[in-house]
Amino acid sequence: MKSRKRTPFLTSAIATGLLLFSLGAQATRAFWTQDNLSVRYGGKVTVLTSSDTFSGGEECAYDFQTHQRGTIVGETTGGGANPVAPHSIQNGLVAAIPFGRAVNPVTGTNWEGKGVQPDIRAKAADALPVAYQHLLQQLLEKPRDDEHRDTLQKTLEKARSPKTLFPVYYPG
Repeated sequence: MKSRKRTPFLTSAIATGLLLFSLGAQATRAFWTQDNLSVRYGGKVTVLTSSDTFSGGEECAYDFQTHQRGTIVGETTGGGANPVAPHSIQNGLVAAIPFGRAVNPVTGTNWEGKGVQPDIRAKAADALPVAYQHLLQQLLEKPRDDEHRDTLQKTLEKARSPKTLFPVYYPG
């Protein structure tokens, strides 16, 4: 179950989604985070996305966004929310036909066809430095002391320098 992967990042057991099955057996399946963890991360997270982020990666980003647990930085995702199954047409041609619909319990909708919209737009190749600078700016709003503020300002200046190297993302 995909939702278990995000469990340590959500502060309690919450519903992360529903799958409404429309073909064959009419059924609904709910997805929840686990409630039996002793350690949870209570802070915000930053999720980097690109136009190649799809399906389960999108669900993760959408859940963090809709539960107000993080900031999405990057490009609008691919837009694949609903589960599909392959169906052979003819001559080796296969069609991916949706057999259900994902529903987010917060929004009552999903990201099918439109993708997850980032909170901070950036090209995929720039998402990491943009996110890093954003996080440094947030920390600068409430530094622990003057020394911490000075360190954060110097780090932000270095991060803004075109000479600073970040790992680069090269889309597919």
